[in-house]
Amino acid sequence: MIRAALLAFVALWVAVPAAAQSLVVVEVRGVDFKVGARLDEAQQVKLPAGGKLVVVRTDGTVISLRGPHSGPLKSKVPPNQGAGRALAALVANRKDRANRVGAVRSGSNAALLPSPWLIDISRPGERCLVEDAAIGWWRPLSETAQDFTLLPLDRSWNAQLQFQVGQETVAVTRVSDIEVAKPFIIKHEEREYSIRVHLIPKAITTEPSVLAGWMIEKGCFQQTDALIAALILGQNAENSQ
Repeated sequence: MIRAALLAFVALWVAVPAAAQSLVVVEVRGVDFKVGARLDEAQQVKLPAGGKLVVVRTDGTVISLRGPHSGPLKSKVPPNQGAGRALAALVANRKDRANRVGAVRSGSNAALLPSPWLIDISRPGERCLVEDAAIGWWRPLSETAQDFTLLPLDRSWNAQLQFQVGQETVAVTRVSDIEVAKPFIIKHEEREYSIRVHLIPKAITTEPSVLAGWMIEKGCFQQTDALIAALILGQNAENSQ
């Protein structure tokens, strides 16, 4: 079902004229916008000192402004015309962002997820999840059973996640069960590490460029790689017809 949905919105991924470019707010501080809100490129924005505004353009381009700033949101980078160029730009953006945060934080050696909506419980880092969705906890295929423990930072509760031999996914946790956008702890054998989940507005999940740009900006590189792989698969399927 996930693969079918990805292929469906790839089919709608067509060139967006420069005049039609809109922006989705990813992160905001010091100005009265809401995360997920849509803005126009020509809109004038005033950011105070210490303010920050990060938006994703319709073609996946990320624009980041820091205060003090006064002026339009329009980027000097021209829009990417066509699915092929937009996809190439996303790949380049992902590589650039990953290089800036480093190999460890970007999970350069992480296994490729079978779906961008699964969360790899076996390694630390940033994760993205569509709002109101259940969390699909995933681990690389293993011939051994494994137990993981999920805890908040104050260790006030815990949830046990058990993977049987050959089992890759456990879907038991809803977003409401954890403090989203705050790190929480995973315990596995003698290891402890943190994972932080960032919520994605449902409204942008039908826009692959915006979705990928959002995930890259939040540092969800492993999931972005799975999304890009699905987009490439979908584009190849479209081209072969």
